[in-house]
Amino acid sequence: MKSGVIGKRVGRTLYLGAIALQELESDQRDKVSRAVEFAGSSVWNVCKLEGNYVSLLLYEDFDEVAFPALISSTRVDLRSGRVSTTDYSGRANPPILHRKEMLLAQDDSRRPAFASLTRMAEEHGLFSDAHLIGTRQAWLAKVSEAGLEVRGPRLVSAGATPLQIGRHKTAIIRRDLSQPMQLLVANGIVATSRSVFDYGCGQGDDVAALVTNGFEAFGWDPHHAKEGPRRPADVVNLGFVLNVIEDRHERVETLKVAWSFVRHALCVAVMTAGKSSFAGLRPYLDGHVTSRGTFQKYYGQQELRDFLQDVLGEVPVALAPGIFAVFKDKELEQEVLLRRRSRAIVQPAGMRAPIRERITAFKPRPGVAERAKVELEILWTAMLERGRSLDAEEFPDGLLGRLLAARISAGRATQFCLSDLFDQTDLVLAATTRREDLLVHSALNLFPGAAPYTSLPKPIQRDIKSLFGSHASAMQSARELLFSAGKPEAIRAAAEVSGKGGAGAMRDERTFRFQAQALTRLPAVLRVLVGCAGILRGGVEGADFVDIKLDVPRVTFLTCVDASARLPIVSERTRVDLGRLRSTTEKPEGLVLYLKGRYLPLDAAERESQLKFDRQLVAAGLVSSEGRGPRFSELQTMLMRRKEARSASPPNDA
Repeated sequence: MKSGVIGKRVGRTLYLGAIALQELESDQRDKVSRAVEFAGSSVWNVCKLEGNYVSLLLYEDFDEVAFPALISSTRVDLRSGRVSTTDYSGRANPPILHRKEMLLAQDDSRRPAFASLTRMAEEHGLFSDAHLIGTRQAWLAKVSEAGLEVRGPRLVSAGATPLQIGRHKTAIIRRDLSQPMQLLVANGIVATSRSVFDYGCGQGDDVAALVTNGFEAFGWDPHHAKEGPRRPADVVNLGFVLNVIEDRHERVETLKVAWSFVRHALCVAVMTAGKSSFAGLRPYLDGHVTSRGTFQKYYGQQELRDFLQDVLGEVPVALAPGIFAVFKDKELEQEVLLRRRSRAIVQPAGMRAPIRERITAFKPRPGVAERAKVELEILWTAMLERGRSLDAEEFPDGLLGRLLAARISAGRATQFCLSDLFDQTDLVLAATTRREDLLVHSALNLFPGAAPYTSLPKPIQRDIKSLFGSHASAMQSARELLFSAGKPEAIRAAAEVSGKGGAGAMRDERTFRFQAQALTRLPAVLRVLVGCAGILRGGVEGADFVDIKLDVPRVTFLTCVDASARLPIVSERTRVDLGRLRSTTEKPEGLVLYLKGRYLPLDAAERESQLKFDRQLVAAGLVSSEGRGPRFSELQTMLMRRKEARSASPPNDA
């Protein structure tokens, strides 16, 4: 993986590590080779090219010394062949080297750690007088003035005692694909047609599982798979790597390096703060150290979104709490965004005999249809996913060949699917659903802060033409939908419809609350409103319940410690003010989400038992009928007192 910037340049002079000579142009490599021949047995690890002169320099070990000192220099005049050597090993104040990461190859695994050292020096202004810091004594004086000191390969605060962090201890053995990799497959980002690089693959179980199932995958890990390949791939997975790096500068550099390998998409996964317990952990830097000597940085959803956007300059797409995808392939990004914003796909009912005789333009011969029953079902399913007929090039992989083997053309197969062999009301319903999904998706793409795009993928262009007639018509409808999301009367009307449909309930006269996973069941205007708030928050993912204010453009996301509990405790509350385009997050102490049952969908398995429990709370006078009640600690105290009172009461002999 070559880059346009090779080595460290000072004026017309180029410095480059011996390990990265393959990065040089052929004429420059020839110069170094000639210099080595002239110098004979000289030992060196850095070359310096300056016109017709090449210097072969030996510095202290890059891995052991933060700012290596020069040990010896062999200078070669390529025109005359003259060689001169200077020994610096006995000098008290030898020249030293800064920005050593620039001397490495672009794909060298040490670059992030070395670059983080440079970032820290820059942050403390150590390079402000470049002409005064070229020797050891002047440099150490500058470091000391900044309240720092050099310890081996590290630059640390003076007097600090850095911990030895065992990053490799966080790698675990997996029986199944990790959550990030499962999401990449489920969202169509990882496919058999795309290569996958698992950057920081740990024990390599994800790679092994993917390869076993026919995917092209490879991995590298600084401890468990040092010899693994580090090369570009269509999809790069950076799963639970950044959160175990204690150096915040190194996190940035690691993210940049992972991004440099990406052709289509990068997935980043970290540990999240909302549902993590800090029991048994001790604070260290901006994270915590575990009893095993490992480091964990727990991210908030919005914090991670902002971090990725600041470093990579791209708007990330939330896949789950603490898991984002960042795309270089904008067409793939649009496909994934639309899929995630869509309702559940209408499942095909299968091939059916006609209920009654209907006049159709095409009467299939039963023998032909029966011969390709499986293939036609596959095509019908694909048509339902898009709500329309498909062009031949859109047929699922391998299907066209199977149909031709059965002597059925693409056009004829489509006619079969549009005949009485299948229930056409399913396709009508799928088209209506797809049209609404496209409207929601297009409206959200118009919202400030959304991922920008220059052109839609061809399949989505065909969807729009089929379902809207034209892109202009679709965008006009999307603008109207986005505009309506700012109208209180439209929001209130949609909330009332949702409440009657059992997809949520009014918390009070001004607030509609629903379970977050029911978002796609809501009317389009509410989906857009919540989606806009999610863009500012860093995705809707991670929230368990959502509150919509009906008279002001404000949405609140509630994350619970255990949303399945009868009395969920809110661990994080994020309020998004869409009027001001501002998001604020707080961690309320002991806030209980009461009367959960009324906010669950009608078909939720636990709804009836939860409603019964909620009625008991109200009947006992612990919670008001509006759902107002004490903090969790207060509730525990009240229950304890009631228990003690019952125990102290004399038995009833009547």
